Amino acid sequence: MNLFSALMARAGLASLVLLPVVPAFAAPPTPASGAPAANIPPATVPVANVPTTAAGEPVAQRGTMKLTADDVRNLVQRADPAVRAQILANPAALSEFVRDRLLRQALLDQAKAVGFDQKPEVVLRANDARDGVVVASYIASLTEPDPAFPSQDEIKAVYEGNKSRFLVPRQYHISQIAVRLPVGSTPKADEEAKAKIQDIRQQLSKQKVDFSEVARKFSDDRTSADKGGDLGWLREDHLVPAVKDAVAGMSENGISDPVRTPEGWHILKLTGSRAAAVAPLADVSDNIAQALRQQRAQQNARAFVDDMLRKEPIQLNEIELAKSVAKPR
Repeated sequence: MNLFSALMARAGLASLVLLPVVPAFAAPPTPASGAPAANIPPATVPVANVPTTAAGEPVAQRGTMKLTADDVRNLVQRADPAVRAQILANPAALSEFVRDRLLRQALLDQAKAVGFDQKPEVVLRANDARDGVVVASYIASLTEPDPAFPSQDEIKAVYEGNKSRFLVPRQYHISQIAVRLPVGSTPKADEEAKAKIQDIRQQLSKQKVDFSEVARKFSDDRTSADKGGDLGWLREDHLVPAVKDAVAGMSENGISDPVRTPEGWHILKLTGSRAAAVAPLADVSDNIAQALRQQRAQQNARAFVDDMLRKEPIQLNEIELAKSVAKPR
């Protein structure tokens, strides 16, 4: 990676690739085989993604280390623009971001406890990293596209010329009741969880039992439980096979038998479905605008650096430069 590419990556100006929207039991996204035309992100189902809880309540925790909703919002706000865009559009990206932050803080605390952060070579590398962030942020501040760019006509032109990029696969509106199982749980724990979900399913078989109320009372996934188990609209190609198979054979307002996924046991309710279709312009307009602004920012930054080097080129003495890193004989 050359200096320009490294700086653009640090500034959040690398090619935009938005991750698809997936629930906790969704299949991991498959990396794209190549960059999409004009760096236009594919159609996604927009979601509001920053958690909301009572003041001071943790939304993520590892031992005594906790993050509240305010902590997460502050972290997201400080993230690189491209990373922030992915987080706000994608629950899976937010979860991974928060896990990474908690793990990084835990490792940082360990390193500081043994004085590792005071090692001379670590201090030098930390200073280099800080300088890189300052330079990248400075370039980004100088090369921000015009606030009026892109126009609605420019956005529409890109949409009309790339409709195949905005095909949204079949979608299902799903609610769930979840009994969580940590990865690596014992067979006994699995049997206990299965017995619990089967008992819940029997309760749902009774007349006049409200699925949403049962979800609020029993579901381990508190984010969806607080909404009566509602997970919203989910793309078929982002569901793990067990969930996809279950909902594919269900009628509207049908309730599944217990379904096992890597996250645990689930009971699913299908409240609606949509056939595959091209997303309306209104649904993808913000994505297109973001991609075009990022592309323009890259062009502006490249022009800025090229102009700077044209005015005062960097002079290298190649012979002496090679000697400076040559191994002594």
